Amino acid sequence: MLFRSPEGEVVRVKIGFSWQAFFIGSLKAGVRRTWVIAGVACVAFLLYAWQGKATASSRTMALLLALGCLYVGYMTFCGLYGNRWLVSSLLRRGFRKVGEEKG
Repeated sequence: MLFRSPEGEVVRVKIGFSWQAFFIGSLKAGVRRTWVIAGVACVAFLLYAWQGKATASSRTMALLLALGCLYVGYMTFCGLYGNRWLVSSLLRRGFRKVGEEKG
């Protein structure tokens, strides 16, 4: 899809899965102050490890695996909806859809 700003700038938005949102989704979330949650979690883990309770047990590995799966699910969600979010952002900023590129 092609969008044009009131100043004449043209932006092309691909329809479908956004690989950029998939790979950079968490970085963008970090910039949007999600880093506070990550910082609190990191401090909590460091305090837990400092007490000597963080050991490499099967329970810890299962938790890490579950968190990894949740992260991949989150990144997939960002990839699926990334282009839709971009279109919404462009429309809010005054861009208008001018057509679709054949490709």
